[in-house]
Amino acid sequence: MSDLRASRPDAVLDPADPRWGRLHRLIDTHSLLRGDFTLSSGRKSNYLFQLRQTTMLPEGAHLIADIVVDYMKALGIKGVGGLAVGAVPMVAAIAAVSFPKGAPVEAFFVRKEAKGHGAKERIDGYVPKGGESLIVDDVATTGGSILEAIAGMTEEHPEAKATRALVVIDREEGAAEKLAEKGITLASIFKRSDFTI
Repeated sequence: MSDLRASRPDAVLDPADPRWGRLHRLIDTHSLLRGDFTLSSGRKSNYLFQLRQTTMLPEGAHLIADIVVDYMKALGIKGVGGLAVGAVPMVAAIAAVSFPKGAPVEAFFVRKEAKGHGAKERIDGYVPKGGESLIVDDVATTGGSILEAIAGMTEEHPEAKATRALVVIDREEGAAEKLAEKGITLASIFKRSDFTI
């Protein structure tokens, strides 16, 4: 895996790894829809990756978390977070899987806006104090959700930092380039071009 990442910083997993093929089949079966859709970015599309149908499937959740924990271990990243709602199943699964793999992480999610009651916090969970966090999401189109998660994280924890983001699928519509302009490397388990659409 480290050799692959040396040549491609956006790589998470070698397609020869059996987890890649199994997760690909789950996504193709449960999450790839064809039709007319409006994405969260406002763009129109003739296909949709409805990834929660995979991230909330027990096998899908475990595969994604297992892959991400290995990625985080290889890079020495101790925190993981993302924007509600899409990142929440991933963050929870990654936190759970990290413990038996001997690499427990601090996990959190960022609300789009602070709660109007209770402690009125915008972040739930644990943000590493001064350490690096990996920002995760299910799908990246423009990268807006990742930037929003980072902004929310640093608003409440100015000492926190994130220079890497990871998604299950990069739709290859500009997210990697937009994030790179902000100094963030986008890694993905799959790209849209890995699927027959």
